[in-house]
Amino acid sequence: MGLFDKLFGRKDAEGLTDDERELREYEENVYRAESGVVDNCHAEYIITAAAPATNGKVLLNGSVTEGTFKAGDEINIVLRNSQVLTSKIITIAIHMALCETATEGQNADFLIETVDPKMIKRNDLVKKLIKENNAE
Repeated sequence: MGLFDKLFGRKDAEGLTDDERELREYEENVYRAESGVVDNCHAEYIITAAAPATNGKVLLNGSVTEGTFKAGDEINIVLRNSQVLTSKIITIAIHMALCETATEGQNADFLIETVDPKMIKRNDLVKKLIKENNAE
């Protein structure tokens, strides 16, 4: 029996050490994206670097500090001078692999629509735009 099966394959928590029980609880209740993070919730991302990409797009590197971002999300980039740029996430990559979402605690690259990358500095914030009325 492998460690994964030993920790997560049991129906009961009997026979697990405190550390194993804590790890199992974390895996089941906190780590998974379905643990209460919904699509239209507040989300923030701290920018580490910004670079121009092809066709006028901009590549952002940084970390998700709250919530979940997905490709297609409309975003605000809050600059240090309180200026706000509006854009849209085209694609998300984690460890150079394309992903549908990036959640809290993950380092991710966002390819976004056209903004001036020279305006964006380290520690600027990306905030997910929430549409109050989704009338479709």
